[in-house]
Amino acid sequence: MKRRSLLGWVKVGTAALGGVAAATVAATWRFLSPSVRYEPPQEFKAGPPEDIPVNVPVFLAEENVFVFHDRDHGFAACTATCTHLGCTVQWSPADQRFYCPCHGSVYDHEGRVVAGPAPRPLDWFEVSLAKDGQLRVNKRKRVSSKDRLWVRL
Repeated sequence: MKRRSLLGWVKVGTAALGGVAAATVAATWRFLSPSVRYEPPQEFKAGPPEDIPVNVPVFLAEENVFVFHDRDHGFAACTATCTHLGCTVQWSPADQRFYCPCHGSVYDHEGRVVAGPAPRPLDWFEVSLAKDGQLRVNKRKRVSSKDRLWVRL
């Protein structure tokens, strides 16, 4: 066998070996990664507007969201997840503030950080009216704390 033909076969063998290695890595990655990812829906219905009391935030535990109804400003929704380490904040009606029980972060009624280690304000979400007349909260769309939905009751 000539040296040139041997080098040709070595090149072909190296290319085939590289292809097999790439296919093995791809198949292993596919095997180890989940086929289905279960993520809770980011859009949900919070109920009819008339069921949300005025000036008393409603905590929706399944969604970890507070829904507000202010007679002067309309409807709004904010997360109940502290921006520090993800604990669930609690609303205090006495002083109209959110308190994090884990590390002491305090947020005002608009979700701005007042005290504690929280690095940023609470997230506010888009609130709209669904076709069936219920409030719909979209956690994918973040809005300003001043954005409100007006609904005639």
